[in-house]
Amino acid sequence: MPVEMLKGFLRIGFFIGGCGFVMIFMQPPGSPEYYVSICSALIGLTLVAGVIIVTRLFKR
Repeated sequence: MPVEMLKGFLRIGFFIGGCGFVMIFMQPPGSPEYYVSICSALIGLTLVAGVIIVTRLFKR
């Protein structure tokens, strides 16, 4: 994969995960928005982890 594409995915992952993580503390617990924020944070974390794994595997 091109390095620029991986950098783009990493930036998107940090943006989605960071916004989701910040929004967790702004939503009342138990509301639907709270759970959407948790899912957004997890999706961003998964995307960042995926980019790191792909980078490590294909670095050779």
